Amino acid sequence: MSTSVCDVTVHIDESLNDRELVNLEEAIRSDFGVVSVGHNEDRHMMFVLYDPEVLRGKDILNRVTDQGFHGELVGF
Repeated sequence: MSTSVCDVTVHIDESLNDRELVNLEEAIRSDFGVVSVGHNEDRHMMFVLYDPEVLRGKDILNRVTDQGFHGELVGF
């Protein structure tokens, strides 16, 4: 992994319960290149730090949709 990091914010369309939130964060965190995953209080925004030499923002959004949720990248 490189020493540079980028961040992306993903807006999650669904309202996630505790288990769904934990599972989604774990799924994203398991991807090689992900440094950190977090969310805001209303659980609709997920923040991901990642290595841009390994992943792209679209890869992270694809992980969200692979888990059965809908979302959009914010600020892209």
